[in-house]
Amino acid sequence: MRHTVIIVDLVILFALGLTVQVSSAEVWIPDNEISSYFDGDGIYTVIGAVKNSENYPIIPTIEIKILDTDKIISESYTLPVANPAKDIPFKIKFDQVSSKNPILEKPMVTFVPGPTDYINIEVVYDNTLVKHQDGHTSGFIVNNGNSTAYGVKVYALVHGKDNKFIDVGKSVESIEKLEPGERKEFSIYPDPLFATQVNYYSCFVIGDDMVIPTFVIRDNKRFDFRYKTEGYLTNIEFDNKKDALNFIVRNPWPMKSFVNIEFPMESESQKFIVYQENREIESLQSRDEQDTWHILFNLDPQSTKQITISGFENNAEQNLQAGSESYYLLGIIPAALITVGIVIWKKRKAKGSSVLN
Repeated sequence: MRHTVIIVDLVILFALGLTVQVSSAEVWIPDNEISSYFDGDGIYTVIGAVKNSENYPIIPTIEIKILDTDKIISESYTLPVANPAKDIPFKIKFDQVSSKNPILEKPMVTFVPGPTDYINIEVVYDNTLVKHQDGHTSGFIVNNGNSTAYGVKVYALVHGKDNKFIDVGKSVESIEKLEPGERKEFSIYPDPLFATQVNYYSCFVIGDDMVIPTFVIRDNKRFDFRYKTEGYLTNIEFDNKKDALNFIVRNPWPMKSFVNIEFPMESESQKFIVYQENREIESLQSRDEQDTWHILFNLDPQSTKQITISGFENNAEQNLQAGSESYYLLGIIPAALITVGIVIWKKRKAKGSSVLN
């Protein structure tokens, strides 16, 4: 299945009427911005950054191949939007690597044009951007655009001595909303392995993570759905015998994250259950105004988990086909809608709910 993931992504993008392009002189991963290491838990970690020198935003997909003794690990990942003349860092953990000396091939990059209404958020490079003695950095971002940004995150390439690229970091704060002209503080911590080696950070800001369309083959038919996460989904398959969706989700960051999966509604009585490593976990199910189900659940920090979602109808083939076609004609649901759901969820937790703990 790993070899087919990138094919699925490309087919979806063609279906959306977008032109897929391979890596070029304008979109690539520089040789000095790709690396790997074993983290403190012994997990093989690939870090890097896709550089966008185009004059328009892009949505890049990277394919990573690792020679692990006598087997090849091959997986692809769609990254958030990379704005014009900006980088989009990535950090991916591969707990399936078993050898001590794996060989990382240079990732291949494909991309499509991104949304033209991207938010103009910048890091404030002045004396407020500080590298602290424990290796972490803190500073401010400002929204220079004319519209509100949601789900804002700051990523950074971490450099050590002689400008060596050593890690990728992500802001720990939950910046749910940033109004035009507003400033907010952020902080980024490196992997503890490199805390004493940090020299400086190169920071990049992105707004809300994109909603990624994909599909699986279900009962010999195509089943379209979408997801949104700060991590990465791979090995997506549908179990026809159990009417369940299976996949692996990876969260490389040292803080909790989430997955929000959108399914076309098959019936109003559907009840989805999320299992992590065959154990039921807490999740939130809601329905939006387009009659799309949203299934939301948390990811543990720096984790790789096998996820199974049950609750699909086993006798709705006609509704499934019609629902999938109309579902894709709707286009992308505004990011703000998803963000509002997450904000409400967090407020419920703050009031004493035990959900997702």
